[in-house]
Amino acid sequence: KLTNLLQTKSSWLTQTRYFQKVVDWSFDVIDSDDSGDVSLEELYSGLLLVHLKFAVYVGAPACRPASREYVAEIFHLLDTDDSGTLTKEEFTIVMKILYSQVFTRIVIQWTLTLMIVPLVSQYVIHYSKIIYTISHDFWKNIDDDIDPLQRLFYKLWSYFLHLTPEWMDDIGRSLWNAADKIPKGIWKSMPMTILTVGQTSVLLPFALSRVEEFFRGLAY
Repeated sequence: KLTNLLQTKSSWLTQTRYFQKVVDWSFDVIDSDDSGDVSLEELYSGLLLVHLKFAVYVGAPACRPASREYVAEIFHLLDTDDSGTLTKEEFTIVMKILYSQVFTRIVIQWTLTLMIVPLVSQYVIHYSKIIYTISHDFWKNIDDDIDPLQRLFYKLWSYFLHLTPEWMDDIGRSLWNAADKIPKGIWKSMPMTILTVGQTSVLLPFALSRVEEFFRGLAY
């Protein structure tokens, strides 16, 4: 298992000079007694320091550290002499293992954010308009007086106004007047904005978690 983990440790990010510099810095910070080795608790603290450092530049992919259980498992695999500590070289190996998939996660994040998410949003808006137009024309052919969907909305709105107190109606009118002053261009771009935020809040973390599970599966 250790051999498989070591085979996955190499990536473009972990081979950079900056990565090694950050790892050395985090080791020096957590090794406050200058003993030259770190315990499991200190190892996890060092991992958090590295994540915080990289999060400033790469964002979400580096903001999710590995679980304590996974870090502990790697710690015990490298702690071959059962001393309960790791040397600086072993600490570096652990960081490379834990960060082997981060560069891939960064690429996936930016690909989804810049290409896939906007494309999916455009298709959703486009086909939603088509479905609405088809349903609208269908119901209008049945009843030319007024769109049944609009009639249902009016009934629900009238019932809501009947139940609410007058002061709430005043607030609603004020909010409606304020919303009416917002430029139409903003309202037009609102569906795209909502869909984009929704996808980056749900789809992106899901995709990144699947990538992490994939690399851990390879390690095993």
